[in-house]
Amino acid sequence: MKYSSILTQTLCTGLLTTVPCLPIYATDTTDDQLTVTELIDMSLEELMNINVVSATTGSKQIVSKAPAIVTVITADQIAAMGAKDLDEVLQTVPELHVMRSEFAYDPLYLLRGNYHSTTSNPSVLVLINNIPINLVRYGDKTRIWAGMPVNAIARVEVIRGSGAVVHADAFAGAINIVTKNANDIKGTETGMSVGSFNTIDTWVSHGGRYHGLEVAATLEYQDTEGQREIITADNQTASDQKFGTHTSLAPGPVNVPHRNYDARLDVAGGDWRWRAGLQQRQHVGMGVGIYSALDPLGRSRSQGLNTDLTYHQPHLTPHWEVTAQGSYFRNLWGSEIPLLLLPPGSGGGAFPEGTQVHLQTTEQHWRFNLSAFYTGLTNHIVRLETGYVDADISEVKLARNFDIKTNQWWGKLVDLSDTPDTFLSEKNRQSWRLFLQDAWTFRTDWELTAGLRYYNYSDFGNTINPNVGLVWQTSPQLITKLLYGKAFRPPTIDELYAATVSKIGNSELKPETIQTLELVLDYRPTPKVQWQGNVFYSEITDAISLQPTSSGRSQAQNKGEKTGAGVALEASWWPRDHLKLQGHYNFQTLLDQNDHPIPKAPRHQGYFRTDWEFLPGWNLDLQANWTGKRHRTVGDSRPPLANYTITDLTLRYHPTQQPWEMGLSVRNVFDTDAKEPADPVLPNDLPLAGRSVWGEVRYRFPAF
Repeated sequence: MKYSSILTQTLCTGLLTTVPCLPIYATDTTDDQLTVTELIDMSLEELMNINVVSATTGSKQIVSKAPAIVTVITADQIAAMGAKDLDEVLQTVPELHVMRSEFAYDPLYLLRGNYHSTTSNPSVLVLINNIPINLVRYGDKTRIWAGMPVNAIARVEVIRGSGAVVHADAFAGAINIVTKNANDIKGTETGMSVGSFNTIDTWVSHGGRYHGLEVAATLEYQDTEGQREIITADNQTASDQKFGTHTSLAPGPVNVPHRNYDARLDVAGGDWRWRAGLQQRQHVGMGVGIYSALDPLGRSRSQGLNTDLTYHQPHLTPHWEVTAQGSYFRNLWGSEIPLLLLPPGSGGGAFPEGTQVHLQTTEQHWRFNLSAFYTGLTNHIVRLETGYVDADISEVKLARNFDIKTNQWWGKLVDLSDTPDTFLSEKNRQSWRLFLQDAWTFRTDWELTAGLRYYNYSDFGNTINPNVGLVWQTSPQLITKLLYGKAFRPPTIDELYAATVSKIGNSELKPETIQTLELVLDYRPTPKVQWQGNVFYSEITDAISLQPTSSGRSQAQNKGEKTGAGVALEASWWPRDHLKLQGHYNFQTLLDQNDHPIPKAPRHQGYFRTDWEFLPGWNLDLQANWTGKRHRTVGDSRPPLANYTITDLTLRYHPTQQPWEMGLSVRNVFDTDAKEPADPVLPNDLPLAGRSVWGEVRYRFPAF
């Protein structure tokens, strides 16, 4: 496969304005350190002399010199764009697309076109405060996600490509959600938002000092009926045509209500920090349905509980900095009431009350991590790290009203928990890692970062992953980076051991691997003009995909290779002091071993945003997000899914020196008929929400 012509063509494409979010991680361990917002407001000369913590090395570096491509979106930027949910934030990130699953309309985060299945995407690692929340069963965040509100978020950090190998399981990239601490909140704030789909969102946050401790807490409640766009035909529709029946519930609306409770606590004192979080999801609708047949009444629930204790000693000795961390994560998800696989009368009348399931699983993760930096060698910063993870799947429960082997209807739900007929046995995965990295400044304007990571997994063995980053301060205004990294995706527990209606496990699976080579140019000719471009090439081996078997069920297998290439262009321009224009364009292509494009992921994406304070206290934010057409899977005769552009408009008013502010946001201003791709059983794909309107008010109490 020849990519040279593709890359040449895309590099010569006219520049679309884009947002180069600074590749930095602002630290918060001392009062004199700067926030991301303060860094963004600085001039070019000031930026070049600020030390921050690198996204990939963990050590202090000059801003923009991190050996990775990192996007940072701060709380102020989130508020300005009117985002109410993490998904709306991620839609603004270059090379990232938020797709929708048929299962509960769960968001799938696609980086650089890497796509796994219609219900999960383990290629992207999701973390909260640098601690992974991906489940070992499916490899991605919980299936009953139902969104994540943004009022407790200090910033969102997205690592794309080779730099993400610093994290285990970060195949195509990583999304780190950093929650607010006492310095971010500084007092008490409360607010409420109401809007379309009978949605209400209310929250309260507080941050302050008590007896030498810094304490921050956030509570948030959200309830919505969700959008009700119409599914015109579903999985049962084709069966009705076969049997001459009329049992399908389509046309009918998607089922996406949910009720969310979120709580965050952050306590810091001296060298210690303790954090805890709760994400409770109730009455979550099943989207199209668990089997792509409409289920208007099905409801699920999930509960995510996380806590971590961190000890950080920056001056253990003159040359050693040490961090130790222990964490616990528990996720429970399952059905509140029996879920409908196929509607009453399906199977040519064989199932008078339809096929139903009642299910539940629990995962618990225990993690311990120890890392250290050594600076005793001239011009070197050496990083050592080791960690251990114990992940346990338990409380697997299943009841159904039919026999999957004979398609016999039992007439009632039968409890199959702890039997060979359940969908998954209780499993345990243990892993440990050893990591060595050196950042070497061998000349004034050159830095070489090289690392090697060793992982050992209890269920499939070992893997070794190197990374190298060469950063050159080409001129005072230009930074050039050449990056290489090898990453892996371990087989999920579901791929190894599943036993469901449609698939069986494969205990012989190996991890799939990806090698990525990237060239990055970061150019800032003036304090008011910033530009960044990157080109990448990647190769995926031992790709894991579902393949048909003689039993009629699918099985995950290491089958084939993939190659990818792409380019991303980002720019920002401040034509006036209170007006900022920004945007990005990216093109990527990912092909299988037969040169077929990987389906469902867009090859072209574009984004434009203007942020304008047109009067004192008044701010207008306009953003347009363009998604190019998507290819179908091989054998799917439908035409490619059409492109769409969604435009959002947000108006905010915050009077000077007043404790309150208001906002009004219109999402999908032009009521665009936008759809995300689905398998042929849903011939008209997955409709996205039409126009919606949201109003918000916030009040900040004086600090005391």
